[in-house]
Amino acid sequence: MRLTKYVVGILFTVFLVGEICRTAGGEDVPPTSQERALHLERMRNIAGSFQVYELSGEKRRPVERADEPVLRYTDSTRKQRDSTVWMWGTQGRPTALMAVEYYPERPRDQKWLYEIASLSTSRIAVERGSDLSWTAREPGLNLRRLDGAPAPAERPAARLGQMKELFARLGAHEGAVVEGRVELRPMARPLYRYHDDAAGVIDGAIFVFANGTNPEVLCVIEAQSGDENTRNWHFGFVQMTGGELVVELDGKEIWRCREADPPAERGSYRNGWLPPGSEGK
Repeated sequence: MRLTKYVVGILFTVFLVGEICRTAGGEDVPPTSQERALHLERMRNIAGSFQVYELSGEKRRPVERADEPVLRYTDSTRKQRDSTVWMWGTQGRPTALMAVEYYPERPRDQKWLYEIASLSTSRIAVERGSDLSWTAREPGLNLRRLDGAPAPAERPAARLGQMKELFARLGAHEGAVVEGRVELRPMARPLYRYHDDAAGVIDGAIFVFANGTNPEVLCVIEAQSGDENTRNWHFGFVQMTGGELVVELDGKEIWRCREADPPAERGSYRNGWLPPGSEGK
């Protein structure tokens, strides 16, 4: 059952008091289950205030958001606490992913940060009431064929093993404003796995390069069916941070994107600070 906004507002005040007490004196006390549930509800409210559309010519199709986040994480190196990633598109490859990040030690007008990234091969548009109306300048995903890789296996379990092996050939680092070069950690499990027979996607997975557990680069790997019953691997990358990013394959640079310190927008990525009270809208 969803909490009412009035009740959530009262409880969030309690949550903020808890945050102040928790960090007083340099202590870092884990939040209670009740505090975590309340904080998740606030992040759900923020995610629910965004509408995502997939564009096709002059038409735009509203995209459904998944009910639950696909990832919940904390990045203590950047003083970020208990954040989430939400997904739009519940069939086949997701259309977009959005991070909702919480920075309790920042000024009041910069506590909530959003980062929305397109994974669509079409352009998307994003709206949030009167606060935001943004149309991506380009599709979010440019998939390329991975030549020389073994053909996708018949069994799903075997294909997952192949995707993990392909992902292991990649490396990524971030050029952070404060920390300098940050080597990103490949997370062992894919963030999300899918298939789409109508689009010729036999199997697909979204892997993550992270700072700790904070997702910075999304790596999409797909087994696709082609002409004459051929099967091939395709892959592509999606920006999920404001820092400069570099990805390498077998030690050679193959993808780079420039810094996007918030608030900023790129061809298919946007970030920004949310106004105070956004978590209650």
